[in-house]
Amino acid sequence: MQRKAFTLIKLLVVIAIIAILAAILFPVFAQAKLAAKKTAALSGNKQLALAIIMYNNDSDGQFPLGFQGQSWTGNDLWAQRVQPYTKSIGVFEASADGQGGQVSSDGSWAGVGISFAVNSYYGGWCCSPNWASGFQLRGPMGVGDNAALPGGNPDEGYGWLDGSTLNESVITQSAATILGTEKHGSDVHAWNATYGAANGCGSYNCTGNFSAFAMGGVIGGNPIDVTNGVKGWGPMAIPDGTSTYYKTQGNGNMLQYEYGIYGAVSATYANQSTFTFTDGHAKSMVPTATDPSSVNQPANNMWDGLR
Repeated sequence: MQRKAFTLIKLLVVIAIIAILAAILFPVFAQAKLAAKKTAALSGNKQLALAIIMYNNDSDGQFPLGFQGQSWTGNDLWAQRVQPYTKSIGVFEASADGQGGQVSSDGSWAGVGISFAVNSYYGGWCCSPNWASGFQLRGPMGVGDNAALPGGNPDEGYGWLDGSTLNESVITQSAATILGTEKHGSDVHAWNATYGAANGCGSYNCTGNFSAFAMGGVIGGNPIDVTNGVKGWGPMAIPDGTSTYYKTQGNGNMLQYEYGIYGAVSATYANQSTFTFTDGHAKSMVPTATDPSSVNQPANNMWDGLR
């Protein structure tokens, strides 16, 4: 009996079917891979939150400094203070961050890249009766006013920033106040390549988020952000659903890193990022859900621990 040949038409049909299946399945695989990265980042972020809470327990409820940067000890970032409570360096890295865990291009002295930042949000000028103290710290872990700490050197402080850390007892809504989120060194690095020179960034502050000296590991909000004219500190904007900086200072893209509505939060997972809260729980969400409108809905600004 003569066997029928496998014709060219049949071969093309098989190839077409394979191509169709690939077109259907590859996006599914990509989404599954992204979901796995988000789950891992959420777990790492959660571990960091618990490490900070353990630090607080040993410090009478006082949060660690977000960034000190005055005495230049090489131990200036919150990550170094809480690392002994994690027993791991890997939890500071997110697999979606191309610079996570990588040695700084400035040299090994600058540490390795981290992928998370803490809430160092500063609000308006403070405080009555003389309104001469500086911008008020309203997030749990502030920037560099070492003079305010017990035993701190009075010469080590930023006079225009009032307060360096909060005590957990003053946080009014612990389950709805941001503690940390993702801020990828790769995003900071990419921003610096385009906008850094115009913002006085030529140093390790803006080339990525590294564990010694650099300020990339905090998000401080408008008073210490490049959108407010502060030079050399890199991206610091909190999310704001009504922000329009992207129209005047960015490339016109509403979702642009730093100048868009997500601010300096890395929204890598289908426009979501991972967040931890001061009570220790973690969740993934769209960044603007943490601050729909700083001006019109201040009560919904989750970066403000004193609201």
